[in-house]
Amino acid sequence: MRPETHRLFLMDAIRQCRAELMATQSWLEDEVAELRKEVAAARAELRRLRAVAETQRDPDAPLN
Repeated sequence: MRPETHRLFLMDAIRQCRAELMATQSWLEDEVAELRKEVAAARAELRRLRAVAETQRDPDAPLN
């Protein structure tokens, strides 16, 4: 393989890798955003359930 052909091949491979990395990064950012939404929803539900449990606690029950 001639040096200039080899160089062009390597440059093309680098471009391809960069494009794949950028696509992967974008996908990962979308996944992280979705997971953050799910975590926020789970935290809100936990707060809601704790508030419900607080209001339903028997005030005359012994503390243990």
